[in-house]
Amino acid sequence: MKLMYLGTAAAEGVPAVFCQCSNCREAMRRGGKDIRFRSGALVNDHILIDFSPDLYAAKLRFQLDLGDVRSVLVTHAHMDHFNREDIGMFIPPYAHVDHPGTLTLYGSSFTEKVWNEYTGEQLLKEPEVTKAVTFRTLAPFETLDVEELRVTALKAVHSCPESLFYLLEQDGSTFLYANDTGVFPEETWDYLKEHVTRPLTVVSLDSTMGRLKNRYNGHMSFEQNIEVRERMLRDGIADETTRFICHHFSHNGIILYDELTEMMKPHGFDVAYDGLTVTL
Repeated sequence: MKLMYLGTAAAEGVPAVFCQCSNCREAMRRGGKDIRFRSGALVNDHILIDFSPDLYAAKLRFQLDLGDVRSVLVTHAHMDHFNREDIGMFIPPYAHVDHPGTLTLYGSSFTEKVWNEYTGEQLLKEPEVTKAVTFRTLAPFETLDVEELRVTALKAVHSCPESLFYLLEQDGSTFLYANDTGVFPEETWDYLKEHVTRPLTVVSLDSTMGRLKNRYNGHMSFEQNIEVRERMLRDGIADETTRFICHHFSHNGIILYDELTEMMKPHGFDVAYDGLTVTL
């Protein structure tokens, strides 16, 4: 399994569009790993996690060929993770691909409702979208095969209804990709304790609140990341070989990349950046 982080920021990006805060000014000055697109990932070069409004920019930045993408795992319906309008670019005349087929979106019933509302509005303009793009609803704790991946939808804690995050499995390796969630609900902890029979290979955790101390119910802080790691170790969901990664950053709580790496390394965390590729 190979996962590439296409973007690692929250909804506003880093630097944020209109922002003049010190973090955004310094990120702009430094460039490199401190420039963060809105979050999304590419698995095995052809399966997307979320459909970011910055996907086109990521395609150019990382010189990606996305013509073989046929599956999108959508975590939730917020615009920075589910840019419905650009999904319509999958069909001709906007795209001419070598091997035409259908695109399947996977997500919660609420996300499907949001998609259906959009396609209903678009029927007169682009009726071919509904023929080329299908939606497969996932319930929390449902497991199914998405191409070569074994995917389990897990229940998140987030402000968007029916938000999910995903456990990915392939060839004995496991990747828990958990953005846009606070500390997991007990149902999710119970599922992981019961069904994870050997320690996870990689755990990627939402870090939106950064160094802020207030405990917003829907994202995590660095402090909560550390607490989740400690609980996973206690419960046998992870062990000392598990790679933990901070992901999904806001300019409000952020420490820039070099300082953040120095701060989190003693706690057992790597720090995601746009273009980071993890191979399992």
